[in-house]
Amino acid sequence: MSLVLLGGVAASDRIELERYARILPIASSTPDIAEIEEAVAVLLPLKLPNADLVHGGDPVNEVMAVLGPLRATSDHIALIKTAADGPDTVKEALRRYANEGAGWTDEVGDGDE
Repeated sequence: MSLVLLGGVAASDRIELERYARILPIASSTPDIAEIEEAVAVLLPLKLPNADLVHGGDPVNEVMAVLGPLRATSDHIALIKTAADGPDTVKEALRRYANEGAGWTDEVGDGDE
């Protein structure tokens, strides 16, 4: 539980309150909106800026631009394209890519061999 505490409070009282709640202190007993927002900001979700505004474009296109056409192999492109399907798809594609490079397969062999 969180408690927004307006004005000052004795240290002993605050210590006692902290046993039961998260204390979000506001020094003023008549705070303005900015003081309240600052105190409760830790409870609110982050407001992430639009990726287009911050980075100016699509992250996949930016990865491709940094990689460059000379270094972008068909394997790289295939892995990057999996990003559109989410992190689990990327994880699976990377696992298969690593297994192929190591010469491993997904086949499960007989344990009796």
